Amino acid sequence: MQILLTDDHAIVRSGLRRIVADAFPDSIIGEAGSCGELREKMRQATWNMLVLDIALGGENGLDLVPELRVMQPRMAIIILSMYSERQFVVRALQAGVSGYLTKDRAPEELLQAMRSVLLGKRYLCETVARQLADYMALAGSGSEAPHEHLSPREYEVLLLLASARSVSEIATQLHLSVKTVSTYRTRILEKLGMNSNAQLMRYAIQHGLVQ
Repeated sequence: MQILLTDDHAIVRSGLRRIVADAFPDSIIGEAGSCGELREKMRQATWNMLVLDIALGGENGLDLVPELRVMQPRMAIIILSMYSERQFVVRALQAGVSGYLTKDRAPEELLQAMRSVLLGKRYLCETVARQLADYMALAGSGSEAPHEHLSPREYEVLLLLASARSVSEIATQLHLSVKTVSTYRTRILEKLGMNSNAQLMRYAIQHGLVQ
């Protein structure tokens, strides 16, 4: 079995590698630290499973999932991320991932998730499952919130803006240019029908996106 671990922090990949190697001693384990490296690894070999973080430097791992599904349709994908918000969960499941768990649940649940996915099942950690249940309830009632229509990257920027981060701070954190972040901010304001960061902050607090 061939397993690819993708995270932009080398120390995280190292820890994951030890855990996976102990549980699957006969497996071949690869690593990628960026979207570019991930694409290259995908071209070099056929993988049975991909453990993928959402935040990958200047790109969003979720945006890559449709492309990865085309490149290797039989590969199982497990999202392992710090994000548990339903916007990310729903987007991931819609894109066709097999599992989703948050980093605070690893390593305890990672191996459980991997074994479930290998059996052809989907795996969601408790926090993520609760977010999905909330989303399904809202969708069923026809009261889907405006932020549900943002792209994964737009939603990520929204959370940072709502946390009182400046455009330059967000650009540094996400490894993007200030101009790119400003463009995302403009799109977010347009989609939510707002004019200022203050309105975004109030909206995020009202919807429980930030505290």
